[in-house]
Amino acid sequence: MKMFWFGRNWKNYVKHVVTEKTLEEAKESLFKYVPQDISKDEFYRNKVFIDFGCGSGTFSLGALLTGCKKVISFDIQNESLEVTEMLKDKFKYLLNKLDHEYSWEIFRGDILDDGLAETLSAFGDIVYSWGVLHHTGSMYKAIENACKLVKPGGFLIIAIYNHAPSSESWLKIKRFFNSHPPLQPFLALLYGVFVCSAYIIRRKTFNLYKDMGMHVFYDAIDWIGGYPYEYACYEEIQKFVENLGFTLVKSPTKLPCGKDSAETNPVKRFFQIIRAANTGCNEFVLKKT
Repeated sequence: MKMFWFGRNWKNYVKHVVTEKTLEEAKESLFKYVPQDISKDEFYRNKVFIDFGCGSGTFSLGALLTGCKKVISFDIQNESLEVTEMLKDKFKYLLNKLDHEYSWEIFRGDILDDGLAETLSAFGDIVYSWGVLHHTGSMYKAIENACKLVKPGGFLIIAIYNHAPSSESWLKIKRFFNSHPPLQPFLALLYGVFVCSAYIIRRKTFNLYKDMGMHVFYDAIDWIGGYPYEYACYEEIQKFVENLGFTLVKSPTKLPCGKDSAETNPVKRFFQIIRAANTGCNEFVLKKT
């Protein structure tokens, strides 16, 4: 079974959604990972920022806008690299306004590639991967290689899907979606419209933008199609990474583990799955010690 077409989804997102305001939100979202004992300017200024699984490239560009001197963006899907290049060209006028010298490398790479991990070993002041490691097909191997990229004293920022009551059911849904290519456009549209409608009803607004510059419709497609798909409880990820020589310094998002709390009533179970409660990402900021 092939990996979901993340790049194609992000290409439509960049083409139809991303604006200066979107980039500003993406940039501002990076500041929530700054440890309390470090100033915002100090944390990113003149740092090397590695963004693997760069997707749309918005956070890579956001890192440059925060003051990073070098950004390395890589992804396993060629379409994601095309999107990142498209974004770079679309907003090159913002890059021209930067008050510091910078470099931005964009290339195809796989975090599971030990050779690449060796090449970039201890290279990043900040290694960033939001919602990517659980889509590699070998999450813990990917986390190990990600840790190798961080300099001593540097930071690893990752977001991993939580183990929720409906996680196993969503794994089956994602497998079905990716096993039936002819149905994908219909299922993606149907689910995207459903999520947008629910979002509007709940928020009572037609503004479909979310935090971090994301858009509800494209985020919904990313969710239903996102495969491979793995998940873990917060404590499991924390313990695993800390055993690799890191210390947890911040957790902007921490969700309750629900692997043993699946609903048994069929009707309630159905709505539990549709709601996808607590299936989002736990966020970790870890310092290499």
